[in-house]
Amino acid sequence: MREVVVVGAGLAGVRAGESLRARGFRGALTVVSDEAELPYDRPPLTKQVVAGTRTADDIRLAGAEDFGARWIRGTGAVGLDRERRRVRLADGAEVPYDGLVLATGARARVWPGAVPAGVLTVRGLDDVRALRAAVDGGAREVVVVGAGFVGVELASSLVGLGLGVRVTLVEPFGRPLRALGGTVPDVVARAARRAGVVLRLGTGVTGFRAEGGRVAGVGLADGGVLPAEVAVVAIGMVPATGLALPSGRVHCDERLFARTAGVAGVPDRRIVVAGDVAWCDAVRSVDGPVPLEHWSNAAAQGELAARNLLAGPAAAEPYEHVPSFWTSAFGLRIKSVGLPGTGDRVVVEEGEPGAEKVVEAHYREGRLVGAVSVNLGKRLAGYARRLQEERGEVTGAAGGADGSGAAGGAGGASAGSGAVE
Repeated sequence: MREVVVVGAGLAGVRAGESLRARGFRGALTVVSDEAELPYDRPPLTKQVVAGTRTADDIRLAGAEDFGARWIRGTGAVGLDRERRRVRLADGAEVPYDGLVLATGARARVWPGAVPAGVLTVRGLDDVRALRAAVDGGAREVVVVGAGFVGVELASSLVGLGLGVRVTLVEPFGRPLRALGGTVPDVVARAARRAGVVLRLGTGVTGFRAEGGRVAGVGLADGGVLPAEVAVVAIGMVPATGLALPSGRVHCDERLFARTAGVAGVPDRRIVVAGDVAWCDAVRSVDGPVPLEHWSNAAAQGELAARNLLAGPAAAEPYEHVPSFWTSAFGLRIKSVGLPGTGDRVVVEEGEPGAEKVVEAHYREGRLVGAVSVNLGKRLAGYARRLQEERGEVTGAAGGADGSGAAGGAGGASAGSGAVE
């Protein structure tokens, strides 16, 4: 293998580049990024960077430029010719490859329709700069649409600035961080109200009102209108797959080789997939593959994808990492392991239901599938070990072929708490 191209310069792409060199690859290595920025870590954006406690320089990915790659920045990849082994760039240029790492990540889901100025999304550094510029410029009425991880973190950071910012968090499905299930979303809701955030739960947003071309209000499905000088749309992510597919994620087998045509396609030994864009056979609930959008998953898949690309399918290793996730908001530190959103029963195993120190285990048909903690993160190490052990038992019985029962990433998979005991 003489030429490897990594498409995407987020965590998964950088870890892939590092892994290639660490494993002895000395050929030509090209990294393509649609951002002009140096590679940076995304989790701090909605927390420390919005809060002003960390700068862009503080979140740069250390070592990203130390593995001897040719960098193409500010020009995205828009096409892939598998037969000729060429990646086509937005400026019309083509980059040849013998091996390809797809680590294109995800983009913020935009509002489905026209929006006035002042309606933002937050995914990258430029987005955070725009939000802080608006607040620093005097905007005090901020509406955050969507109470998933991004929305909750932003609301917490904004209300904690000490600038008198009034934050309203709108969530049509009734509870913040609902994907975590159990009583944790209720804990988050109480902490948010205590911090001064106004919660509008169980009602959706119908659109935005403008005055002078800028947002002035957010219309609600119940007929109300919220005043807004800034509105942040935080309604999820969409995989950045314009390169390989018209929509959806890139399917890959349990060793992270990209399938040629959807979930049933034949794996391509020259292309591996890592991070938010991947829909991996090894990360499954009983209902099928589960996409993951968390830091630990991107890091682990980036490293393994590069290793397997060099090793080839015969020597490649399956993805067996049990990802974990954590977030902090409103004075709470929340951690999870496994796939808590895919359980059918939730058991409070430490603390009391609804307490701000609690551990809740999620089970599916009697088998542990995940666990969530609030302010008791160290307790999750034992659950991670159990998930790894149970995964080994299940894949061993099945011959490891289909990865059923595999432990995946934390949180964000699907909503639904099941019974709480």
